Amino acid sequence: MTLLGGRYELRSLLGSGGMGEVHLGHDRRLGRSVAVKTLRADLSHEPGLQERFRREAQSTASLNHPAIAAVYDTGEDTTYGTGTPYLVMEYVDGVTLLEALDSGPPLTVQRALEVTAGVLRALAHSHQHGIVHRDIKPANVMLTSTGEVKVMDFGIARDTRDVGMTQTSVVMGTAQYLSPEQAMGQEIGVRSDVYSTGCLLYELLAFRTPFTGETPMSLMYQHTQETPSPPSVYNPEVGPRVDAIVLRALEKDPAHRHQSAERMLADIEAYLRAEPLVSRAESPPMEGDFADDFSGPEAGRSRGGGAALITAGVAVVIMALVLGWFMIERGTADDGKADVPNLVGRTLEEARRAADNVDLTVTVDRREPCADQPKDHICEQSPKEGELAKGEAISVAISTGAPKVEVPDVTDKDEDDASRILEDKGFKVTVRHVDSHEDPGSVLSQEPGGGEEAEKGTEVALRVARAAAKATVPDLNGVTTDEAGKLLAARGLELGSTTAVESSRESGTVVGQSPTAGEEVEPGTAIDVKVAKTVRTVRIPTDIVGKTLAEVHDELSALGLQVSVAGGHSRATDAVVMSSTPQAGSEVEVGSTVVVVTEDAGTDQPEEGTASGGGTGGNSRGPDGPEPPLPLPLP
Repeated sequence: MTLLGGRYELRSLLGSGGMGEVHLGHDRRLGRSVAVKTLRADLSHEPGLQERFRREAQSTASLNHPAIAAVYDTGEDTTYGTGTPYLVMEYVDGVTLLEALDSGPPLTVQRALEVTAGVLRALAHSHQHGIVHRDIKPANVMLTSTGEVKVMDFGIARDTRDVGMTQTSVVMGTAQYLSPEQAMGQEIGVRSDVYSTGCLLYELLAFRTPFTGETPMSLMYQHTQETPSPPSVYNPEVGPRVDAIVLRALEKDPAHRHQSAERMLADIEAYLRAEPLVSRAESPPMEGDFADDFSGPEAGRSRGGGAALITAGVAVVIMALVLGWFMIERGTADDGKADVPNLVGRTLEEARRAADNVDLTVTVDRREPCADQPKDHICEQSPKEGELAKGEAISVAISTGAPKVEVPDVTDKDEDDASRILEDKGFKVTVRHVDSHEDPGSVLSQEPGGGEEAEKGTEVALRVARAAAKATVPDLNGVTTDEAGKLLAARGLELGSTTAVESSRESGTVVGQSPTAGEEVEPGTAIDVKVAKTVRTVRIPTDIVGKTLAEVHDELSALGLQVSVAGGHSRATDAVVMSSTPQAGSEVEVGSTVVVVTEDAGTDQPEEGTASGGGTGGNSRGPDGPEPPLPLPLP
């Protein structure tokens, strides 16, 4: 793993170009994903490219707009002894517009206009800050996973406020999207970006660029001399109002184009709202770029003669600049050879465009699994660098996807060890912590599972244990069961079993709990409680003595008492009650049993004090001692 500036980890390669590479990175300090752009190692000592890196950082860092990929940091890493310049940028989760055009379905007219509107909003912001992008093309526009637009790569942007920057005749940009003034190496302004945006919109609508050619020179000539066909020629869904917007942006003379990104944006937004185009209300601009150069007796000549002079002048300028096109950032003469561009990481279509820009071709040598490149991207090329004669081919190998390898089983391992094991095998790791009774930090499960096969770079999701939060048992003493349930639920606990017990406390209130108040328990634990029950009492009537057994039974049953007859005594319903235990007049608990002593009706009453009377109560004794009370058989 490469670490830049002691802070940024370089992970998978996102893309590469002629001078640099962009990796997915991880900012250790802020714990976020970033995109890290570095110069190729073989170019890291070239002052001109160092300056481009510095200029890109300065240009983008001054801009703050949702449609512009932000630069977070810049620096130079000397870990390996040589300085490696790098830019740390916002990581945009999505695809470039070029990738969307190559692999996705064609955009609708409305969606093409919406995307272009996003580009124009970004340019309007950069122009307001004095920054001209100079390289608007599909490869420098990203569509995020949510459909938003992000303009990137201000590497050749120019700050129009920087008076120290001199204008040169070196042509900067990409041939298919160059404005005429850019192709001729002239001073450029915001309307050059408008022209390039018009080329981009044309491609989104017509599925081809406004001009096509075998060489950059032929493309430069067409940009300056030929009129593009309306995009509706290639796409019948495009109406005349959209044709008008595109063709106005592609005017050769900057004065005839939309005067700013805001003007072109206003036209697009007006179309999307079904309103008249804003640009139709503008006053007619100058006749051409060179109107000021033809004055005095020349001014009266016909437009045809002026146009001829302009054409001749343009042709001379183009011929003078053709060599400059092939000397971009090198300063050497055209010797019939071309530098081999770095094609690794590009799609085949992207590679062919890059090779075509320097008059080389691409042939596919083989398709094979590639550990560090996604499917359909170039993983090898031959030659890797150097020069080839123009027209020669670069042989490439196309990735069929990363080879599948066995996913290590890291369940039960510590999170750090598990992540290291998986990353060493080439997998990406995501972690989700969940409450668990297992050891905190241990891996509970993984997806894909251990032993399964997956491509390198596949994301392995880990579920890692963390200590479950404890809940403190509240004091439930004295509250009702309803209140107890609410108090427990508020702390993530549950009301368990409820047991009624005799108590002098208010009936229905909690008089005991388990676990006890203040204990720390797992969320969801059930708390059992004891609840005071109501004790009801009644008084045994004082007049039951002398009544029949049937009368006493009915009277006591009505009070909620049970009646039993002492052993050895009559149970006839007309037997007379002689005494009771407890005594008549006593207060007893509802549900208690009253034992009565009876005597058959008609039997002489015993004299006071005799044993047969039983005194004031108590069980009678049989010949063998006291007999237990027996329940009264009801008739």
